[in-house]
Amino acid sequence: MHKHLNTFGLAGVAIALATTPAMVAAQDQTMPGTTAQSAPGMNTPPASKPMTPPVATPETPTPQTPAPAAPAEAPMQQQTPMPSPQPTADQIAQVESWPADKQASYSALSPEAQNYFWTLSEDRQDMFWRLTDGDKETLSKLTDAQRETAWAQIKTKLDALSS
Repeated sequence: MHKHLNTFGLAGVAIALATTPAMVAAQDQTMPGTTAQSAPGMNTPPASKPMTPPVATPETPTPQTPAPAAPAEAPMQQQTPMPSPQPTADQIAQVESWPADKQASYSALSPEAQNYFWTLSEDRQDMFWRLTDGDKETLSKLTDAQRETAWAQIKTKLDALSS
C-alpha cells in the first residue's frame, strides 16, 4: 500500500512540474480581444481608443512611413546550444561510484540536465533521483523562479509521503 502512495504522490509532483511552464505562460498573456487589467488599487492610466489608420482622400495623400530597415544579415537558422562544460574529476569519480543503473540513468540525461544536477545541493540531488526522467528534463529547463516553486512542491510531496 505504501508503494502505491509513493507512486501517487510522485505522479502529483510530475503533473505539477509538467504544468508549471504552461501556467506561468498563461499568467503572462492576456486573452485575445481583451485588455490587460491591473490589480485593484493600482494607478494605471485609462485605456485610450485604439488607433485607426488615417483614411486617404483625394485631397489629402496618405502619409507614407518608411518600412523598418531589415538587418543586413538576419540569421534564419536556430542558434546552436552552448557546449556543456566537461565534468570535473570529482564529479566523474562520484558518478563512477554509483550503482550501474544510476550511472545509466545519469548518462541518459541531456547535457543540460546533467549540468543542472551538479548545481543542486546534496538534499536536492537525492530528491532529483526520485523524479521521472521527463520531470528531470523539465526541471532543468525551468527558470530559477519556476525551479524554486517546483522544488517546494516536490519537497512537500516527498515529506507527505514519508510521514
